[in-house]
Amino acid sequence: MAEPIELATTMPQRLRGMLFRDPDEVTRLLVPCRDIHTFGMRYPLDVAFIARDGDVIEVHRNVGLRKRLRNDAASMVAERFSRAGEWLHVGDVIRLGSPEPYRPDEGGPR
Repeated sequence: MAEPIELATTMPQRLRGMLFRDPDEVTRLLVPCRDIHTFGMRYPLDVAFIARDGDVIEVHRNVGLRKRLRNDAASMVAERFSRAGEWLHVGDVIRLGSPEPYRPDEGGPR
């Protein structure tokens, strides 16, 4: 899945999440997070709970308004405005960063 990712790592960023946003093509990754809600949302969400090692452990599609979801085994949550098409599945793995280490002396990837 190749789509824009926005990290939400501060408390204000995580609290805002998708609130007051219009639908877009961005997946937001809330870190750390294991509990989300859709109170105040205007649009349904796709939500995936992710373990510390990056394994996707729980997935919900088209989560309606005024819902609360929690997974105590999660350390982060991916969420996006619900839409048709591919989304994460249980067993997928999320990896952040470059697949190759940066080697300034070799002109490697940045």
